[in-house]
Amino acid sequence: MIEKKALQDIYDEYKQHSDDYFNRHKYFRQIPDKEQLYKEDVLELLGEAINNKDVTLLQFCIGAAFTDGIDAYYTLPFKTIIMERWHEEHEDVVQIVQFHLNNDVFTDALLEIALHPEVYRKFDDENESTLRKCVHALVAINSPKAKRAIERLIELNNPNVMFALENYG
Repeated sequence: MIEKKALQDIYDEYKQHSDDYFNRHKYFRQIPDKEQLYKEDVLELLGEAINNKDVTLLQFCIGAAFTDGIDAYYTLPFKTIIMERWHEEHEDVVQIVQFHLNNDVFTDALLEIALHPEVYRKFDDENESTLRKCVHALVAINSPKAKRAIERLIELNNPNVMFALENYG
């Protein structure tokens, strides 16, 4: 059996090449897919990223968590960062909520992100991918509160909201 490489060592390699956006993903190949072998380490580094407002470490932790496997233990840290303005990883966090953490504690934040593109969706183009992901995440949450948030988004008459909802009949 191959010995598990320390997550800090993987991060150190990642950090050396963090400016190479299109090749950063190769460092995550060292993490077995969805086996949660690094969960405690990722959560620890994620806490460090939050405490130090370290964008590079946050980006690494998002990729490492996604590769390693995300479960409910990630709810609190992602709830903590979803609305923070010191980073611009909102689209990735919304996607994590959509696919892994569809919990009502994110509903207000998802609505806020959807309603304030100038703050949280700076990289959205005319297709508004982050807005669409917010809609998908609210549908996945499927609570009364999330349904009210979707109704509020429908009232905007935004074609991207309607396009996202077409997937659900």
